[in-house]
Amino acid sequence: MTLLQLQYFKTLARVLHYTQAAAELHIAQPSLSYSIKELEKELGVKLFEKDSRHVRLTIYGEQFLPYAERALSMIDEGVSVLQQMAGSAQQIVRLGYFHSISSSLIPSLMLGIYGQDKNQNIRFQFMEAPSFDLYQQLKKGNLDVAFCLHQDEELESVTIMRQPLYLAVPEHHPLARRESVRFEDFAHEPCVTLDKPSSLRTQLDKIYADHGVTPNVVFEVRECNAALQYVALRFGVAVLPQVPAMENEKVVVIPIQDETHSFVRTVYFSWMKNRPLSPAVRRVRDYIVNRYATPAP
Repeated sequence: MTLLQLQYFKTLARVLHYTQAAAELHIAQPSLSYSIKELEKELGVKLFEKDSRHVRLTIYGEQFLPYAERALSMIDEGVSVLQQMAGSAQQIVRLGYFHSISSSLIPSLMLGIYGQDKNQNIRFQFMEAPSFDLYQQLKKGNLDVAFCLHQDEELESVTIMRQPLYLAVPEHHPLARRESVRFEDFAHEPCVTLDKPSSLRTQLDKIYADHGVTPNVVFEVRECNAALQYVALRFGVAVLPQVPAMENEKVVVIPIQDETHSFVRTVYFSWMKNRPLSPAVRRVRDYIVNRYATPAP
């Protein structure tokens, strides 16, 4: 099995057309067909099936494709690392973060990193997305490092901050004039929540379950701004971290002080344990860990 065979397989799996794939690869179509047949012969299975008009991946091809993509991605990463070590490539860092830290942390972080002369050649590719999406992209290799709320055994993570959670209510809600609230004050209110992959939803579901209360969920949304919009429209209340959109005059934000549960969430800075990091990524990682890491809760 050769690197070219994997590249040919990946391209054909994407376009599903021999003539187009061959043109994209700048090779003759017979050469592509021969290479795929040799790969299938070595693997002992058919990767593609075709009739007079269509090319399709077989179940074996579908199963093999993620592994081929991962292998090629690792080769690309290795080439990038060597090029950066030799000083012949732009130093790219793919960094992910979620909305509630976009204005409070990321700008000051960039100022600090670029305040060091050795980092002037680093360029960032940013991804702002819900935490669960960042977690998945990090594991797939589409991000080098990320601020997220999820952990598992494949990630190396350090604690960066603990975000207090607040109750957001419509401006004329009966709780709007309170200086603080407890869980019991809003436990039975119609609520707008983040959807189930989010760590905040998991945290809140556990709090409701511990109190023996079934939440009255009226909307499930992907991110905090959407939740605030529904609160402003008086559909319900929401438990959320501080985000810029809370300045909306139609929403009142109230601290939660509860004796039985801690209404905070932990923000982690993470990278894959077994994936090599380029020198630029290591410099950024070390800067963030040294300047921002805090003891785990």
